Amino acid sequence: MDKQISYDLFTPFGPRIMRSSIPQNIVDLVNEKADSILGDDQKSNDLDYSSNLAGNVKKEVALSLGEVKSLETVINKLVTEYIMKTVADQFKPENTNMTYTSWVVSQYAGDFNPMHIHDSQLSGVFFLKVPPGYEEEYRREDHYPSVGCLEFLGSVPNTFSKHNWMIKPQIGDLYIFPSWLSHQVYPFRSEGERRSMAFNIHLRAKALGTDVGKGIDK
Repeated sequence: MDKQISYDLFTPFGPRIMRSSIPQNIVDLVNEKADSILGDDQKSNDLDYSSNLAGNVKKEVALSLGEVKSLETVINKLVTEYIMKTVADQFKPENTNMTYTSWVVSQYAGDFNPMHIHDSQLSGVFFLKVPPGYEEEYRREDHYPSVGCLEFLGSVPNTFSKHNWMIKPQIGDLYIFPSWLSHQVYPFRSEGERRSMAFNIHLRAKALGTDVGKGIDK
């Protein structure tokens, strides 16, 4: 991957959130891998990841980033940029080991993820599919649209202080954020699948062999 990777860094309420966009060819590769698991009951059962997660979701299966090398390369670059722009004074990417755990979340009408945090230092999610009728359903919610959305909550409500950020899923969009940042996913009603891939990034200082910060899942 020699192309320049573009991204934005947002600080809507303190902690920084990175947004980038994954090329469609990589989205297609991940969907192919996910389809091979989700379409096979035995594989779905063997790779079931739901016991590790907070979601009220029908199918959540493990899928290693290493199975799609181009995706792993892009995420490594983005994580390095995040570290350099956010906490480079605390530790350097070249002195830090990064390991990942990752999984695919396959949601259908009524599924949701309650507010939770993750057990790592950084986390990420990117969107792979939305139901065919999703845009129409979202358009009909003219008052505080939230259907199928990811929401980050960063503080308590206060005057002149933004405490939440609602994100409408767009295929290919990727977000990286501190694992301790509370977030949730709202349910939707449309027929079809809302699919995303989520991952935890574990950072360990090479010299000390210790974790760089720690969150708590759920």
